[in-house]
Amino acid sequence: MAEDGKQQQKDVRYDWIQERVCSSLKVREDAFQKLLQGDAKAAFVNFLEDGDTKRLLVYLDGKDLGATTKPPQKLKRKTVYFIKTSPAKLDNDSIKKLVAHGELTEAPLETLSAVAHNVFLPLLTTSSNQEGWPDVVAKEVSENLHKFVAQVNVSIGEAKGQTVLPLPATDMQQQDQAAKDKAKIHILENTVVTWTKQIKHCLKADPDAALKGPGVYPGPLTELDFWTERAGNLNSIHDQLTNEKVQKVVKVLELAQSTYHPAFERVFQDVEAARQEANDNVTFLKPLRRYFEKLSVMDDFVALSELFKPLLHTMLLIWKYSRSYNSSARFATLIREICNDLIMQACKFVPGRELLQMDPNEACDKLRTTLKVLGSFKAHYFAYKTASATECPTNPWRFQNSIIFGRLDTFLERCNDMLELQSTCLQFGRLERVEIGGTKGKALTGAIKQVHADFGAAHDKFQQVLYDVMDTDAPGFQADFTVFRDVIRELEHRLGALIMQAFDDCTTLNSTFKLLESFEGLLERDAIAAELAKKHRDMVATFGAEVKEVHELFLSHKAWPVLSKNSPPHSGAVSWVRGLMERLQEPMGKLQSLDKSVQEMPAFKNVQHSYDTVMAEMQQYEAVLVQDWCAQVASTSDAKLNQPLLQFHEDSTGDLPLLAVNFDPALVRLLRETRYFLLLKIEVPSSAADIFQHADKFRQQIGSLDLMVGLWNKLQKTTLPVERPLVSAKLDAAEAALHRGLEELVWRSDGIDAYIRDTLELVKDLDGTLTTIKENVVHAVDILKGFERNLMFDRKDGKVYTFEELCESSASLIFQRHSEMRDAGKEIGKLLSSSNRVLKVSKASPSWKAYVDYVSDIVIEGFASAIIASARYLLQQLDAEVFAKPEAGPLLEVDLELVIPDMVWKPELSGSTKGTLQGMVQKWLMSFLEVGGLMKRLDTGEGSYAKELEEDYDVGEQLDKVLSITLATIKNCEEFKGQFMKYDYLWKQDLNQTLQLRVFKDFLEAEGTKAADGSREDPPLAKFEQQIQKYKAVGQQVASLPGNAVVSFIKISAKPLRTGLTTWASKWVYLFTHYLQDKVVNSISELYSFMDSADATLARKVLGEGGEEQHEGQPATEEATDEAVAADNKKAQEEQYRRALYDMLSCMRDVRKRSDRTDAMFDPLKETSALLHAFGIQLGDNVLKQLENAEFKWKGLKKKMLNRREQLAALQQAEAVEIRRKSDAFAERVEDYRKFFLRRAPFSVPNGELKHEVVRPAYQILDAFHHGSVDSYPSVTTIVAESKQLQELQELFELYVSDYLMLQRCNEELLYLKSLWDMVGAVMYTFADWCKTPWDKIDVDVLIEESKKLSKDVKTLNKAVRNYEVYRLLEESLKAMITSLPLVQDLHHPAMRDRHWKMLMQTTGKHFTMDEKFCLGDLLALGLHNYVDACRYKVGNSGLVEAMHVFIISHYPVLHAYNGSHWQGTCEYSPSTECPFASSALQRMQACDGPCKT
Repeated sequence: MAEDGKQQQKDVRYDWIQERVCSSLKVREDAFQKLLQGDAKAAFVNFLEDGDTKRLLVYLDGKDLGATTKPPQKLKRKTVYFIKTSPAKLDNDSIKKLVAHGELTEAPLETLSAVAHNVFLPLLTTSSNQEGWPDVVAKEVSENLHKFVAQVNVSIGEAKGQTVLPLPATDMQQQDQAAKDKAKIHILENTVVTWTKQIKHCLKADPDAALKGPGVYPGPLTELDFWTERAGNLNSIHDQLTNEKVQKVVKVLELAQSTYHPAFERVFQDVEAARQEANDNVTFLKPLRRYFEKLSVMDDFVALSELFKPLLHTMLLIWKYSRSYNSSARFATLIREICNDLIMQACKFVPGRELLQMDPNEACDKLRTTLKVLGSFKAHYFAYKTASATECPTNPWRFQNSIIFGRLDTFLERCNDMLELQSTCLQFGRLERVEIGGTKGKALTGAIKQVHADFGAAHDKFQQVLYDVMDTDAPGFQADFTVFRDVIRELEHRLGALIMQAFDDCTTLNSTFKLLESFEGLLERDAIAAELAKKHRDMVATFGAEVKEVHELFLSHKAWPVLSKNSPPHSGAVSWVRGLMERLQEPMGKLQSLDKSVQEMPAFKNVQHSYDTVMAEMQQYEAVLVQDWCAQVASTSDAKLNQPLLQFHEDSTGDLPLLAVNFDPALVRLLRETRYFLLLKIEVPSSAADIFQHADKFRQQIGSLDLMVGLWNKLQKTTLPVERPLVSAKLDAAEAALHRGLEELVWRSDGIDAYIRDTLELVKDLDGTLTTIKENVVHAVDILKGFERNLMFDRKDGKVYTFEELCESSASLIFQRHSEMRDAGKEIGKLLSSSNRVLKVSKASPSWKAYVDYVSDIVIEGFASAIIASARYLLQQLDAEVFAKPEAGPLLEVDLELVIPDMVWKPELSGSTKGTLQGMVQKWLMSFLEVGGLMKRLDTGEGSYAKELEEDYDVGEQLDKVLSITLATIKNCEEFKGQFMKYDYLWKQDLNQTLQLRVFKDFLEAEGTKAADGSREDPPLAKFEQQIQKYKAVGQQVASLPGNAVVSFIKISAKPLRTGLTTWASKWVYLFTHYLQDKVVNSISELYSFMDSADATLARKVLGEGGEEQHEGQPATEEATDEAVAADNKKAQEEQYRRALYDMLSCMRDVRKRSDRTDAMFDPLKETSALLHAFGIQLGDNVLKQLENAEFKWKGLKKKMLNRREQLAALQQAEAVEIRRKSDAFAERVEDYRKFFLRRAPFSVPNGELKHEVVRPAYQILDAFHHGSVDSYPSVTTIVAESKQLQELQELFELYVSDYLMLQRCNEELLYLKSLWDMVGAVMYTFADWCKTPWDKIDVDVLIEESKKLSKDVKTLNKAVRNYEVYRLLEESLKAMITSLPLVQDLHHPAMRDRHWKMLMQTTGKHFTMDEKFCLGDLLALGLHNYVDACRYKVGNSGLVEAMHVFIISHYPVLHAYNGSHWQGTCEYSPSTECPFASSALQRMQACDGPCKT
């Protein structure tokens, strides 16, 4: 009920809110319930349960409701509010008293104004509602209410950005009367004061206020927006002031001659002037808005420069035509704001945060672009400033540059600073690639690198500044940049000193100039340029030495100039002397390009004179060389051109006829000299020029002849004997053509080009043919060589593989290699076919067959080499000597693990099966040999080269080595395994089985002693200690065995095995120690449990011990208790006392039984505890304490037991008489039950016939005897349980304990019968299933085998069942089946005919039908085992008849031929009819058929 009340109260609060929300927002109740099921429920809970939460707002959020305790930024739709009037937790009653609610619209101020003006104001200011108010109170309420309404209207205007003049609520209809009412006048004057303050506040708005804030830089759109808003506000004020109501207020004040009227009139005039100014400014500034918007948001910084001209032009027009905006103050503000936007765009284009991280080249480009764009603006400004003097001569632009461009100039200065920084980074960045030569080059280069590193450190430090480097207001930039500049100056001085040292180390002028070029860009820096100026004199001196050296070189070598290789003598000398001149010309030009001060030096003038002299001498030398060569040209004779084109080579022999081109060397020298002189632009004699005109022709002919002769000589040297028969025709044609060049044609002959072309074509054709077939062979050889390189086995450097990785890797590689070889075989076949197509010979020709045999031999050799290469590589990976080196590692890692009950290799090592190491290696070797079968034979196109490879001696030798090493390694691994096998006894049997059945049991039996009660005592403690020490020693031995070993190419990991063996040894130690520990703990625990239980039992009360006293001491009121209840209670009490007596006697018996054993256990337990402690096994403190006190407590218990026994002697004797009486009665029941059991138990079957139908009833009887009841007799189990209870009582009261042998016999026979009937059921149901087998599907052999198995199973039954009738019947059934089944097999004989089956039915006296439903059961129903001889006679007779029939049919022709001498009569033989002789013989045989007579 309390829960129902709480639920009712909760519903009231939420229903109260729901009613108001649904009413105000016009929503359904399910929308409010949906709101409560969502996240908004928390707002309701807080409002209702939390006293500090004072508001709750419920509003429409789209189609759904929303709730919050915090006011939203903006009210989009109608909202219901709930406000607490005081902080409190809301309940059923207080929610109605403490909560105010209402509605909020989208415009709450407007709503408040309307309510206040139209509701509250009339109500509170009406005189009828002010009755009884003092005048002061009424006046104050009216004034405050008017002020409130006015303030609300003002707030509405401010929210909209407008100035709203609040109107007074006074009636102005009668202006004359109002002018005389002082109270109204006072109200109106207060209103005018308010208006004046509002208007003056608006008029005081400063357009420059946005620029005056610290760190604020507005753009020009701010100026335009200001004037737009000002114009709108002033126009609104003007409209309100000219409103009829306001004018009435002014008129009333004027009539009342208020002092506020003149001042207000002046304010009105100020508003009018300011309004005109604002409207005029808005009109003229409007064209600028599109330019300013682009200036503010345009992304293309470079394109901003296109806006400057139209922007400034428009501004000039505004200056010229505007009446109010053409003042310096307004334009200065506008230009400053334009500069702000330009700076903002520049910072976006070159962001300071990213500038320091940019590439210096990119940064310099962006900074230069920025300077260009901003400079463009200033340039356009100054251009229009100049134009303003012309356009507006009376009012030109006279703005101070520092005012309008102050921030822009600061930003430009910052851009220049950053440009300087980035340029310095660019220049100093080149130092990283500078390398100085000379003796000090390494040290100087290192010093320059250090300068570069120091610069990098300074630059990195500057990069870590936290401010924006492009922000001109950022503090600390000047200090940081000054520090950076100081570092750069110091680095410049260091760099200048290093350049001077490198300058001093330069040995030649060229090296000096190269040095200066290395520092390009840095040499213009003041510090470096000052140092460099000091070295100009040294440079001039060095050049003077260079001139002198060149002059001396020229004089010493002009007789034998130094010529380049293969250079002609005369043109080469000219080239040499020109090289000397160029050596002086280049540095002279560079010296002349230095400062003019260098050329004015006297030393330079002396050097220039020497330079001019040497140049003149070398030019003279060149002219002499040319004249000398021109004189030699005339001596060259044209007779050289009449020699044959070809000649025999000096190395030519009769067997090897080699050729050479016969072009005279003198002609070659002439052509070469002419060519080089012309390249040097030197004029040559006309005769040389005429010969040189044909130089290209001679060169082409010589080149062609050289090519032809080279090809021919190559053919002579490389053509094989097996190839010559294939190209004999082309070879003869080429020889005939070359003979003409040796004998007929000279260099002046006509048709040389045609001859060369034709002969070269013949030679090329021959060469092409031979080249093709040779390349095909080479390609084939390369393919085969590739097999040697791309081995069929590979191993990553030093990698140790697992078996799976190695199998997968090798299989993948072999598959890949086989695939490649298969494709390569096809490719070789294609190459041979290509050679045949090129040669165009018949495949049946002897020459082609010989060539194919040649290629086949190459293929066989290639495959053999591939196999040998892979085998050798594999041998290297398997060789033990290789792995003996420290840097080598084993190939394969295998694990030696303990997998109960064996120690196994993972993977297995020996054996040829899959998954073994030997099998894997054999598979590799077989895959090596399989390459011969991957390619078809080239000679026959069928078959393969597998046989040749198998017979190859080298291949077989290498493969045998691999297998031998593998087998030897496996043998060595097995030897390693032998170290662990001697410990196999640790795991050969499961530990639990060993404990129960074998070692531990044998240990306990062998070492233990037999107790007096027949039980086994534990072995002596020393024997346990001996076993523990033994297994601990085994564990130490196992731990000392190696965990890893490298056997040849195999790395054996035996750590898991070693760990496992150690664990097994520990288990054995634990087996003995745990046994001892459990023995101590369990013995102590059991003893204490027994003693505690015995103490409690002996302390119980029996009849006569306090019962009567308590009964006599009961109050007198209890004597009046009902006599029946008292009798029941007394009986229950007596039973309880009797039960206590029995328990105490049981306890005494148990103490007597275990007394000797317990007395002797304390010392052994203490010794066991000490032994366990010696082996580091700690018993619990509680156990040790119990062990220490156990002997004392046990003695106390025995003493207590003796005392209690004397006290209970009389009661024990009385109870023993009753138990003896019950025992005699139970003995009579057992005798009767035995007779009933022999009569009703299933020892036989009804009618003496054993069938499967009798099995279920027998089982029912057995189940009833076991756990039910039979004919009101209890089960054997029940009566046996009764006997045990009675025996226990007999023993308890020290009476003779009856054994009840007849009852034991019943129990045993019940078990025997159960096993017998289980066998009967198995046999009978099996026979029943066999009987359903159709005649054609009987498998007699299987049935006989199963019958024999059943017979063996029957013989395994207890011998006691053989006297039962059921057992006899079961044996007879089995014997009958075993006897009948061979007869069934005989009756399956094909000679059986219908007459035989009829005779069988006559013999058995039973009828059956042989159809498709005939089955084994029908046949067994005949009782065949009773007619064994008759059945066998019939089957044997039918077989004899069939055999005789076959014999006669097969021998009829012989008998027919024998008819003349031994057969009297006639008969005819026809293959299509039955033999007459056979028919008559069969009839006689069939006549003999009859009943079997014995």
